[in-house]
Amino acid sequence: MNRRTALGLAVAAGSFWPARLWAQQQGRGRKAAARTREEIDAEPAQETGDDPDAARVAEQADPPANFGTEPGFAWRSYKIGGYTRLAKNQENPQKALIDWILKRTGFSAWHGDKIAALAASSTVLRAYNSPAILKQVDEIVERFTDSTADVLSVHVQFISAVDTRWRYSILPRLTHVGSGPQGQQIWTMKPADAAIALSTMELQQGFRKLVEQRVDMVNGQMLTVKTVESRSFTGGLLRDNAPGLGFQPRADKLNESIVLKISPLLNYDGNALDAMLDLQINTIRSFHRTKIIAPREIGPNEAAIDVPEAAETHLEQTLKNWKLGQTLLISGGIHPGILDNKGGWFNLPIPGTYPTGTEVLVFLDIETVTNRSAEPRPAREEPAPESTARRGNSSTRRN
Repeated sequence: MNRRTALGLAVAAGSFWPARLWAQQQGRGRKAAARTREEIDAEPAQETGDDPDAARVAEQADPPANFGTEPGFAWRSYKIGGYTRLAKNQENPQKALIDWILKRTGFSAWHGDKIAALAASSTVLRAYNSPAILKQVDEIVERFTDSTADVLSVHVQFISAVDTRWRYSILPRLTHVGSGPQGQQIWTMKPADAAIALSTMELQQGFRKLVEQRVDMVNGQMLTVKTVESRSFTGGLLRDNAPGLGFQPRADKLNESIVLKISPLLNYDGNALDAMLDLQINTIRSFHRTKIIAPREIGPNEAAIDVPEAAETHLEQTLKNWKLGQTLLISGGIHPGILDNKGGWFNLPIPGTYPTGTEVLVFLDIETVTNRSAEPRPAREEPAPESTARRGNSSTRRN
C-alpha cells in the first residue's frame, strides 16, 4: 500500500497522522537515538529554499508523472539537507552520497536494461530501483545522515624513503590489507608501531618528510592532499617574431607530484570506516638532451631540446572495515628522486651522488571529532578488512 492510499484511510478513520510520522514508517525500520541533526532538519524554509519541490518530493512514494515503471521497482526519497549543510564549504556535497551508492551497488544496477534513477539535490536524494538495491541505498544514506560522528580528523604524512630496509624490524607487526596494480602495498598497524617506524626513519639519512597535515573534514566527503614541484625544460621550438631570428627554444614545464584523495565513511557502529583511496604519483626521471635543426638567418642552425622521461603509478581502491585507532600505511612504490634533485655532483652521474631508489610512503590516521550520540548502538558483526580494486586497468605510463 503506497503513501497516498494510507493517507486516505487515515483521513476516512477521522485521524490525520503528521507527515513526519509517515516518513518514519517509510524509513529503515531502525529508530536512532535523538540526534543533534534533528534540530538542523527542523530549521524552517531553509531546506526547501534551495529546492522548491523538496518538501513535496521528500514525501513522494511513487515515481513522477510520465516516468516509465518496472515490475517490482519502487521509488524512494531521502532528506539530506541536514548533512549537506554540515559540508556547506564543499562544492556539491551531495555528490559524495552518489559516489558511495554507486560504489556499493555498482554502476550496472543503474545503467542496465531496466529503467532506474539516482539523483540528488542539496536537500533530497531520489532513487528508483529494485528492493534489493534500495536496501543498499538505505544503508549508505544512513551512514551519512545518521552517523555517530559528523566530523573526522585526518592526519596525513608523506615520507620519501631512500632505503626499503625500514621493513626489517617492523614488517612482522603490519597487517596486510591490500595491494595495487604496480606492486603498491597497504597495511594497518598500531599507532605505537607507526611512531617507532617514523622515529627510526628520522634518525637515518635520506629519509625526508615531504608533507604533514592535520585536517578536519565532514564524514563521507573527499579530502585531497598533494605536493607538487614543477620541472622546467626545453620542449621544442617557437617561431620568434623578431625579423631574422627564426625559431627559438620553447620553455615548457612538467609537474612532479604526489596526490592523495581519500573519502572516509564511518560504519553504522562508528568504530570503523570504509575509505575510497586514490594515490597518484608522477615522477620526472630525467630529460634527454637532443640536437635538432633550427632554421635561422642569424646564429647557428642547430639547437637542443629536452625529451622528458616520466613515470606514473596509480592506486585506486576501496578499503573496508578500517578500525579506528589503527594507522594505515601505504607504499606507493619506488620513484627515484621524487621531488628531489636528480643530478649528481655538477650534474655528473657519479655513483652514490644521485638517487637510484626512493620509496614513497603514506601514513594515515583518522579519528572522530564530534560525537552525536552517547548511547551505544547495537553491535554488528563486521567482516575482516579487505580492499577491492576500483579500476583494474591502472598502469605505469612512461613518456
